[in-house]
Amino acid sequence: MTTVAIPVKDDKGPESSLDHHFSRAPFYALYDIENESFTIIKNEAANKPGHEGPLELLDGRGVTAVLCAGIGPGALDFAAELGMTVCFGRAQTASDMIGMYEARELENVSDGSPCGRN
Repeated sequence: MTTVAIPVKDDKGPESSLDHHFSRAPFYALYDIENESFTIIKNEAANKPGHEGPLELLDGRGVTAVLCAGIGPGALDFAAELGMTVCFGRAQTASDMIGMYEARELENVSDGSPCGRN
């Protein structure tokens, strides 16, 4: 199972608006690639110090990639430690970001290569 996470501002499923503050986003849209299904989860770690909490939350949900507009260096390093790929892109909604991921239009932060579904 491949699950990707997208930081979002609201709980509107695929039409949830992207949040540009990865660790402080109030919600994450989780998208199961194989089943093509969205789940929105509350970011219980949004108000806690540091970047580990949100990433540990996502890791516990089986997330293998984070799709976002930006992420701090500490969170980026911790994501790498957890084995998560971080992909950058600009989109309005979670659905838009998934479309970019499917089309390999996102950038893999670690090496600048196209990031998306193989």
